[in-house]
Amino acid sequence: MKILGLYFESAIGILCFTFYYIYKKIDIMIRWNLKRIFTAKGVLTPNKFLIQNGHSKSYASSLMNGAVRSVSLDKLEMLCVSLNCTPNDLFDFVPDKKVSVPEGHALNSIRKSDFIEDIAKRMQDLPMEQIEEMWGKLRG
Repeated sequence: MKILGLYFESAIGILCFTFYYIYKKIDIMIRWNLKRIFTAKGVLTPNKFLIQNGHSKSYASSLMNGAVRSVSLDKLEMLCVSLNCTPNDLFDFVPDKKVSVPEGHALNSIRKSDFIEDIAKRMQDLPMEQIEEMWGKLRG
């Protein structure tokens, strides 16, 4: 039986997981982080972008609202191709305080900082001359 993307072979396993999940109230630790990549890529209307790249209106809406809890490899590939990114760029790892994840654990490699949003906010305060100068440096 599959629950929350995990397979269980027995009713006892399901009960143990349910008890742990409900009573410990563990948050899902791997989350979509689409706002970050859409901001970095300059996509102003993510829903429109997703629809133009082959996703249905309902899927685009669910994805942007954080309602999509599992994704097929086909959908993941579509996202990566249209955004020119890797799957790791689409997700963030936010450890739950109740679960011990060692500092050197591989999942920590997909933890993201908020520097993209910070860059966008700082750019709003710059005069056009400085923005054009920065753009010139980026182009090489």
